[in-house]
Amino acid sequence: MKVALRVVAGAALLVLVLWYVDPRTLARSLSGVNPWLFAAAVGVAILSNVFSAVRWSAIVHRLQLQASLPQVLVMYARAVTANMMLPGSVVSGDVLRSYQLSRIGGNPLTTSAWSVFLDRFSGLWVLCAMSALGAMWLGFWGYAALLAAAFVAPLLPIPLPRNLQTGRPILVWSAWYSCVVQLLAAGTLWICAQSIGLSVSYGVMLAAAAPIFIMAALPIGVAGFGAREAAAVVVLGYVGVAPDQAFAVGLLYGLAAVAQGILAAPLFLAKA
Repeated sequence: MKVALRVVAGAALLVLVLWYVDPRTLARSLSGVNPWLFAAAVGVAILSNVFSAVRWSAIVHRLQLQASLPQVLVMYARAVTANMMLPGSVVSGDVLRSYQLSRIGGNPLTTSAWSVFLDRFSGLWVLCAMSALGAMWLGFWGYAALLAAAFVAPLLPIPLPRNLQTGRPILVWSAWYSCVVQLLAAGTLWICAQSIGLSVSYGVMLAAAAPIFIMAALPIGVAGFGAREAAAVVVLGYVGVAPDQAFAVGLLYGLAAVAQGILAAPLFLAKA
């Protein structure tokens, strides 16, 4: 029942935003998509996910779990496909990753799930910092302060249970991996904008990336569709981007993820 409600909520949000931007205007924006630039966006997105898998592999070894880099790459790619097919956005793929890792070398399920959580949180945590820097460059100080506070919060000396204390050093240690991942992810968003002829700077897309990506990660709908486009319309609207163009950017980013899911689907037949 909860899954059905999430799917309905995502679909309703997508329809609502689509009505707001006007489907005819959106169709005109999408009709001018440069296929070569969109293909480039897919390529950069694949690089981002490859480096995400490398980050997860490093965290797995840091937690003394057993899995080779090729195994991690296969498991991560399968999770990308699961994200596209199952309700719950990235949650579906993360659950699959945890289960797959626990099936290798006697890895405990709880520690496997902890590695996936740290991997996901590291990306979103560093994304807040990078979007804050982009917002400061643009002069959006209040927005930058909010994102900076989200970045600083996990570093505060707040007493934590012993099993959670391992998280802080791993977050700091994995930050440079996440910097590369998010630079590439924001680059994908920027290239999607260029593919429809939207002339915005990379700094704008970097500043806008945090709310767009965080909304897409919420367990609403399927593959983040609806929440991602709504966030794009709101956030990019603050810098003067027309609603139909902002929607198109979010939609193209989602379609780039779908393309990756399709390309990775045959790996379900591979042995991890």
